[in-house]
Amino acid sequence: MNILDIAVSSIPFLSLREKILLRKNIDSLDKLSILSKVELSSIIQRDVRKAFWDGNHFRALTEKASLIMGAKDIKSVVFGSAEYPYLLSQIPDAPYVLYYRGNLEVLKRQCISVVGTRNLDEEGAESALEFSRNAASFGNTIVSGLAFGTDSFAHRGAVEAKGSTCAVLPCGIDTVVPLSNRGLAQRILSNNGVVCGAYLPGTPCEGWRFVQRNRIIAALSCATVVIQAGKGSGSLLTADFALDYDRDLFFHRSCLEYEKKCRVQPKNINKRSPSSYIEEGAQIIDSYADFVDLENNPYGLSRNSSGQLNLSF
Repeated sequence: MNILDIAVSSIPFLSLREKILLRKNIDSLDKLSILSKVELSSIIQRDVRKAFWDGNHFRALTEKASLIMGAKDIKSVVFGSAEYPYLLSQIPDAPYVLYYRGNLEVLKRQCISVVGTRNLDEEGAESALEFSRNAASFGNTIVSGLAFGTDSFAHRGAVEAKGSTCAVLPCGIDTVVPLSNRGLAQRILSNNGVVCGAYLPGTPCEGWRFVQRNRIIAALSCATVVIQAGKGSGSLLTADFALDYDRDLFFHRSCLEYEKKCRVQPKNINKRSPSSYIEEGAQIIDSYADFVDLENNPYGLSRNSSGQLNLSF
């Protein structure tokens, strides 16, 4: 990739459209470093006088990131290229550059995002493992965020099945967050999977970046499965992104009991509960087999009092 694309990707206050415009109008890192605010405003077609701008600052960030990428075998793919993940390219706020380690080709398979709480119970842990293991064994790529709890069990299930999994990080992918999951990240890479993210190598982990990471998790997949999440859970933000991007949304049945015993945390952004999504049409599944039945049946499925699946017209 051209180092200029990396530089453009590092400018946080520009939208995807504005980054594309900027890239079309400059052809070197030298030109970016001497660009004035007036010139930048003219190129992106809006006034950026209130925004921080110092072309040399972004040049320095880019040069540092380039060194990290070389040292840690980090690659990148730019929006609009043939290698850029198709489903990710379809969202309005797609990252201009996606950074990755490992095999990006696994994102060309059908991807399923598996998300949920960090504090899942034993049933939830087994559900995440089993669903991901079975889905991966049938050729799907499991996408999650490498966090504690649900994410870790989802990745582990895919690895145990010798299938594919993708971990999306909320920071530069030269650093694994949490650090205790470095071994799991290595297992993902050793198993022909991929670790990726939208942030310039060297970018630290900050709270707001988890939300931005969640949008990528939802966007990479045709469907999102929530294993367990209480009312107000941050995992439900991923569910919102999935709906915003017109992707399918499922809740594992273990989520229903888990929801009843969870208290809402006052700092949580999303105050909705799993039940509210289900009332609005999100499907309940017990297994990967249920997931396949629901994806393949255009009319949807429901369960009778004996737990058997029935067609609903």
